[in-house]
Amino acid sequence: MELYFVLESPARPENVGAAARAMKTMGFERMRVINSRVHEQDEAGWVAHGAQEILAQAEHFPSLAEGLADMDLVIATTARRRGRYQHYLTPREAVTQINNKVVHKVAILFGCEESGLSNEHLAQADIISYLPLKVSYPSLNLGQAIMLYAWELSQGLTPESAQKNNGQTESAQLRVLQQKTEQLLSKVGVSQQEKLAEWVKDRLPVLEQRDLNLLHLLCKDLERALKPGEPG
Repeated sequence: MELYFVLESPARPENVGAAARAMKTMGFERMRVINSRVHEQDEAGWVAHGAQEILAQAEHFPSLAEGLADMDLVIATTARRRGRYQHYLTPREAVTQINNKVVHKVAILFGCEESGLSNEHLAQADIISYLPLKVSYPSLNLGQAIMLYAWELSQGLTPESAQKNNGQTESAQLRVLQQKTEQLLSKVGVSQQEKLAEWVKDRLPVLEQRDLNLLHLLCKDLERALKPGEPG
């Protein structure tokens, strides 16, 4: 399993340098930077303090959609609750979800220091994770937030999870199920804006692998039953 720390539009090179240092301290090395090149500035390297290779090897993408295109599971982080999303996981609960699934590439997504992740960004994630701070201000900076998640991940990821790689068919199962459930709901007349569809979208990514396997079989049966001219 490959874990990526994905930074959406970071504004300050010092914060990205601190993020790289936090990652290396906890044993992680894969960084992606979206819509920004501040990781290439000298100030980022000064603060990285021994983790400059993470900055040098960081992958750059012009858009979030491109940066997440090959991910099997995307966990977005936020410092505040949003009205659209009802189900939030703590960092520790997010780690449990990674351990419960057969995935090859996992992204932990962080927003810009100034504004965080927009609702459009969150819509590209599978799971929303929320840091339950005691006070709302001052909020954590990017390096601090990454350090907290990196520590939880370093402590909680099981050896089996870290070594998982059972091929593209299994690792892409969540994406396939998301597409299938959307199609099935549309066939039976359920709009994507209705509460049922929103509930399915929020809860599907947090199912354990065993339940995902069962749901995959159920969707296949439903697809056959809904095909015209075929016996149900």
